[in-house]
Amino acid sequence: MQFLFQQLKTPSAHFHTNNTSVQNSILSIILFILLTSATFYAAFPTSLNTLSPSFFQVVLYLSIFFLLVVVVNLIAITSTVKLFSISESVSELTRKLGGFYAIPIALSAISLLLTLVHSFTLSTILLAIAIFIAFILIPLFTITKLLFKEPTSIDSFYGILFYIAVTTVASILLATFIADTAIGEILRFLKF
Repeated sequence: MQFLFQQLKTPSAHFHTNNTSVQNSILSIILFILLTSATFYAAFPTSLNTLSPSFFQVVLYLSIFFLLVVVVNLIAITSTVKLFSISESVSELTRKLGGFYAIPIALSAISLLLTLVHSFTLSTILLAIAIFIAFILIPLFTITKLLFKEPTSIDSFYGILFYIAVTTVASILLATFIADTAIGEILRFLKF
């Protein structure tokens, strides 16, 4: 818990130090995924009632989906870092990526609380912002900081383009996979 409060206070502080552990970052990512999945279930109660999935099914399927999105981001960051000869291990990249998740966790928690008072519109907006920050802004910020931190023989701009290309291709493959699964049925019904 202290890790999350420290990250809320100074989100980028962990990036240049090794004080934080990989376990804290992984726990932050898992907490965000579980909170977001539970908030989805709470935010769309009438939509999910017609599908009649249980709370466990929705949280499990959405957690798997969100975990796959994190894996796609990590693969894109790792492949970009390796291509541009930046010496960072996968565990170090996970630590750096997960260290920024305090703000999305806070937004998801607030969103979940808002669903309890039936403020579904505001809850959905906050949840969308949290997802945008977690799955788009944080990985892009992380790769940008890594590329500009260490000068390489190839321009950093090409690194960002490569990262976006890898993310796009991996996301298309993930979307194709998801379209054929039960997660796809839930997302299709919710019109995402």
